[in-house]
Amino acid sequence: MSGGTLGNTEFRFLAAPDRWELTSLANARAQDVVRGLPVRDFPSYRGQRNYPGLLWMATTRSLVGYESLLERDRLWLADFDPTVSWVLSQPFWVSGRDGSVLRRHVPDCLLETTGGYVVVDVKPAELLDDAVVAAVMSWTRRLCEAKGWSYEVWSGADPVLLRNIRFLAAVRRGHAADADTLGNIARIAQVGMTIAEVEDASGIEGTLARPASMSMLWAGRWVVDLSCPLTGASVLQDVA
Repeated sequence: MSGGTLGNTEFRFLAAPDRWELTSLANARAQDVVRGLPVRDFPSYRGQRNYPGLLWMATTRSLVGYESLLERDRLWLADFDPTVSWVLSQPFWVSGRDGSVLRRHVPDCLLETTGGYVVVDVKPAELLDDAVVAAVMSWTRRLCEAKGWSYEVWSGADPVLLRNIRFLAAVRRGHAADADTLGNIARIAQVGMTIAEVEDASGIEGTLARPASMSMLWAGRWVVDLSCPLTGASVLQDVA
């Protein structure tokens, strides 16, 4: 896809309340867009087939909207990912020609990561073979690649992983354990120990030790295999 195509592709985002910015995709700056606001609302009404809502994310320290439970799952993963520094859902409108077809699309979210910017579209797996959906995703991918942004079509993840992340998210606000408790439990932890062994060796009361362990896992300071159900028997694979 040529630079001329990017220049002819309209790009619209909401920089602040009632402050729309209109430019071309060629001139769009992801660092400006990602700190903006969603370009669409998240309405809820009787008989609705999807489940929109708001998720409080530790990454942004704010509520982030989603249009479906599948989108919410992708936000959970982003919030747990230490490489993600910011998230914006429904980040921009893009419209332009795809051959003889005029297309217009709003991706589901934009991630700011240590490796660059990632545009994400969330679609159920059963819709990926739909010709219209596939065409829009293909067009969006080509635009993003030409712009130098990564593009991802996400259709779900391991349900055990997601359950573990949602469980750990109970401590994501950062108030579950004080600094002394975290420091004490961190000094004892070694690769190969189970979570329960660390907690027992710490001498910290269980009602305080377990939230501290969860905080270490949420922060990425401890690593265990989250593809298996998370328990006290989970083995530490890395500690920091």
